[in-house]
Order: sequence, then C-alpha cells, then structure tokens
Amino acid sequence: MSDTGDADRLPQSIGGLIDLGLAAWARHAPLYGALSALIFVLCGAVEMLWPARTDSATVVKYLVLIYTELFGLAFVIGASALGVAVRVAGKPVSARTLLAGAIERWPAVLGATVVVSLVVMVTAPYAALGKLPDPPALALLAAPLTWLLWGVINLAGPIAALSGDRPLIALFSSFPRAIALSLRRANAVRVCVLGFVTIVPTLTASILVDVLTKRGAPHVDFWANVPIDTLTVAPLAAIQTAFALDFARRAADQRPSAP
Repeated sequence: MSDTGDADRLPQSIGGLIDLGLAAWARHAPLYGALSALIFVLCGAVEMLWPARTDSATVVKYLVLIYTELFGLAFVIGASALGVAVRVAGKPVSARTLLAGAIERWPAVLGATVVVSLVVMVTAPYAALGKLPDPPALALLAAPLTWLLWGVINLAGPIAALSGDRPLIALFSSFPRAIALSLRRANAVRVCVLGFVTIVPTLTASILVDVLTKRGAPHVDFWANVPIDTLTVAPLAAIQTAFALDFARRAADQRPSAP
C-alpha cells in the first residue's frame, strides 16, 4: 500500500470516505454477492450435514465452521480492498482481474483475518456484548477501548491485501502499520468512527444470539453469525480500505519535507 499513491482522489471528509468505500463496493456488488453466497452455502453444508453427537465432535465441527468461513471471508476482503484501490487509482477493472488479485493476495489476507479473529475471541468478554465483566463498571472503560482495538486491527486485512510485499512479510507488517497509522493524533476521530462501523455487525450478531436462544431456535450460532458476516464483509472491508488509504495519505502529508 503506497503512502502517497492517488491521494488527490481520496475524499477529505469522513462521510466522503464512507461514500467512496460503498461506491467501490456497489461497483462490483454482484461479484461480492456471489462470493458471499458461496461462503454461506459452504458453511451451511458444514452446519447442517456434519453430525456432532458428542462434545468433542461438536468442538471439531465448530472449528471447521469457523475456519471455513474465515477462508472465504479473507478472499472477499482481498477482492473488496483491491476494488477500492483501483477506484482511487481511477483504473477500470474487471471482476476477473479482481478475482486474480484476490487469489494472489489471499495468503496474506487470510493470515491477517485469522489473527484478527483470535484477538476478537480473546477480548470479546471485555466488549460488553454478552455477560458483563465483574465489576460491571469495568465495561464502561473496557468496552470502548475494545471496540477501538477491533477497529484498528481490522485494518490489517486491507493493508495486507494492498501491500506489495511477499505474503509473509505483508502479514507481519500489516498489524504494526495499522496500529502506527491509527495512533496518529490527527486520526483520533476517524478511528472512533471506524471502531463504531466495525462493531455494528458484531453487535447485531450478539443481539440475534440472545433473541434466537430465547425462542429456542436451532443452530443459533450459525444463523446469528454467518448470514451477517457474509452480508457485511465486502462493504465493511471497502470502508476499512478507504480509511486505511486516508490514514496513509495523511501520514505522508505530515512528513517533514527534505531540506
């Protein structure tokens, strides 16, 4: 991901960045929709056809479901990030070209996506989306910080997708770069907005888990998470990419000029 690139085509405002991301997503929405539908079908096959009659089998099935989804979501994230980048560059690109680029960058994006999911699982108790921590007042401090953390680390996937480095280098450099760009004082408000946008699908899924559980619905974890993930992954990644490009542009603008 270039720090300078086509910065003149990036909007200056937060609303403009969100509009850029959504416009880039809409440009190739049929492609992203087809990929998301495929992920949903594959995850549905695992959920509905895999028998889990023991506790250990249930754990194995759950892990297979998670990683089946992550493998697919990483591909969509890569394609969506590339879609935003080419829009900013002003270069028309076909769906086939986006697919080829997503395949090339998939290992790096997958690695970043897996790390993000692990961090989210570890920090989820502090996000105030389920049972509140003890004491409950801890959630007042921990939850906003957790949401901001999620917003920041979710930039790693798009950054890895747009990196020109080899996949392993792109993976390990994506998180330090996401954190370094986000911690700039000038980006504080934008990081808060990004954190809110990132948390919305997770918050919706948390509410659905409670609703479906109280109604005694079957396959609660699947129906509360997979449809939301597959529907929101492409537009969310597009918005995150727009913000990542903006952060890089602003960092380049703030560098001292050479004497």
